[in-house]
Amino acid sequence: MNIIPTKYLNRIVIFELGTGCIPAMSRCYCHAMDGDFMWVTFQYPILGNTDLRVHINVINQHGRLI
Repeated sequence: MNIIPTKYLNRIVIFELGTGCIPAMSRCYCHAMDGDFMWVTFQYPILGNTDLRVHINVINQHGRLI
């Protein structure tokens, strides 16, 4: 990992370009670490849920802190 994942804890991340499952301009709040994953709450449901476990590499590569 190039970026320390704890820098995302209690912060909001935006996915400006989106990913395969995360639509562009989606925002989430990162609230817990779970190994190489973070538990996040999205503003709008993704795959039918607002609370998802997202791999830290997805956040590092596609997300931006706001």
